[in-house]
Amino acid sequence: MGDSAATRRAWRTRRAFALPLVVLLSMIATMAIAVMLERQGQQTKSTIRHMRWTQDRHLERGVREITGAWLTGASRRLDDIAGEGGHAIDLTMADGRTFRIDVEDAQGSILTIFEGVSEAELPFAEGAYDAILLRAPDDITLDAWTRQVGPAAISAMTAPEDVLAAAAMPMIGEGPAAAMARDIVLEREEAAQGVGTQWLRRIVAEYFTELDQRRSVQRLITANPSLWRLRITVLDRRGQFSSMYEAIVEVDGREIRKRADSGEFRPLGPFLLWRRLDDAQIEAALSGQTLN
Repeated sequence: MGDSAATRRAWRTRRAFALPLVVLLSMIATMAIAVMLERQGQQTKSTIRHMRWTQDRHLERGVREITGAWLTGASRRLDDIAGEGGHAIDLTMADGRTFRIDVEDAQGSILTIFEGVSEAELPFAEGAYDAILLRAPDDITLDAWTRQVGPAAISAMTAPEDVLAAAAMPMIGEGPAAAMARDIVLEREEAAQGVGTQWLRRIVAEYFTELDQRRSVQRLITANPSLWRLRITVLDRRGQFSSMYEAIVEVDGREIRKRADSGEFRPLGPFLLWRRLDDAQIEAALSGQTLN
C-alpha cells in the first residue's frame, strides 16, 4: 500500500514537471511559426516591390521611347505648341493606357553650370548668376529661378521680372535693369500673340545705346527660346491618373530630326534630363511651379 502511494506521488511529480515543459515547447513552436510567417511576409513584400519596380522601369522606358519617337516626328514646332496652350498630343496604346504630352518653355531661368558656354557669353552668364544669388529671398525661390542645363540665354517670354532684372543688372545697374525687366513683362503678353521679336529689340535699344552692348543683351535675353519642358502624364485604361514624367529638351522646333539622326550617343536619347515625378513634384507641376 505504501508502494502504491509512492507511485502516485511520483506520477504527480512527473506530471507537474511535464506541464511547464509542454507550455515551453508550445511557446517555442509558436515563436518559430511567427518568425517563419514574418519572414514569408517580408519575402512576399520584397517580391511585390521588385515586381512593381520592374513594371515601373518597363513603363518608364516605354514612355521615354514613345515620347522620343513623337518628338523626332512632331509635325508642329514646339514653340507653336507652347504658345497654343501647351497640349501637344494624346497617344493611346493598345492596352488602353493614354500618354498625354504637354510642352512649355523651360528657359525662363538663369543657368548655374557654365560648361559649354561660349567665351563671349560667359561673363554675362556668370554676372547674371551672381546677381540672382543676391536677389533670391530663399533657397526655394533660388531653385525656381535657376537651372543646370540648356543655353545661357534667358527666355524673355517666361522669365520672372526678377530674373530678367538680374540678367541685365551687371551691364546697366540695378535701377535701369529693373525698369527694363518691367517693360519686357508688360509687353511680352501681347508679343505672345505673334508679333515677332522686334518688340524685345526695341526695348533693349531704349536701355543700351552701344551696338556691342545690345548684341550682348540679345545673346543673354531672347524672345526665341530653344529649351523646352515636356510633361508626360500616364492615364490607365479607365482614364485615371497613373504617373507623370518630366523631360527637358533643347531644340528650335525643327532641328530635332537632325539631332536625332546625328549618330551621337545619348543615354537619354534627345533629352537633357528625364525623371519620374514623385507626389510632391507632381503637386508642384500641377500648380505651375518649375522643376529644375
